[in-house]
Amino acid sequence: MIKFLADNWVNILLVLVGTSALVIYKLQERRKKIDAASLIILQIDEMQERLREISTYIVDEQLNATAFYESLPLMEENYWGKYKHYFVRSMDATSYASLNQLYNYVSGIQEQQLLMKNLQKNSFILTQTLLMNMEAQLIGVGLGNSYGSVSPAQIASTMENMIPPNVTEEDRNNLQMIVKQIIEHNPNFDDNQFWNMYRQQDERLKGIINNGALSPYIPVQIKISLDKILREYSMLEITGTDGYQLLKKMSQKKF
Repeated sequence: MIKFLADNWVNILLVLVGTSALVIYKLQERRKKIDAASLIILQIDEMQERLREISTYIVDEQLNATAFYESLPLMEENYWGKYKHYFVRSMDATSYASLNQLYNYVSGIQEQQLLMKNLQKNSFILTQTLLMNMEAQLIGVGLGNSYGSVSPAQIASTMENMIPPNVTEEDRNNLQMIVKQIIEHNPNFDDNQFWNMYRQQDERLKGIINNGALSPYIPVQIKISLDKILREYSMLEITGTDGYQLLKKMSQKKF
């Protein structure tokens, strides 16, 4: 036996090294599978809770715009799509199809959610642009009523050329600079008269806009699509399937 070991120690060592590498690989793959199951289970539970929350955003056949604007995406990454290859052979076809369908429903709802939020953001930008343009008109009128050496047409032309299309702090600084230049070149300009008129009209303008003068547009198709997906999702069984239980059991293993 000793002679055998002495003559074959190199081969024995290679076998031991290869076996150790295989064991380590198997353990690493098992660890990956456990981690994947944990991520999927956590995400499924969170998504189902979020879907129940989303269903409350439809009140009296109307979408709660504020709730949608403040809502977070239903999922950042599709863990089932990323890791389902670990479980495809050990999961029954019905469970596999149900999990695929759940993620399809979530993707569909998230698409409508993002569409609505983008429409809201675009509406804010358009409203701000409109407000900026109307404020520019107020400034032109106010300047025309507060000094006499420059015509209102000249002021309007100057404002139109100098005001950029988007609202920024720099835009407002430019407007103030224009007013300052006009004051310097027109000694009869009444600064107090201008600002009193402008601030009064500007506050009225903002009050009108903030009180709903501009109607937010939400396409009815968003609600129709959400209703359809949520109705179909309500008939989908997930937590009671063998596949969900398999994933949950795997996620609870230590190693």
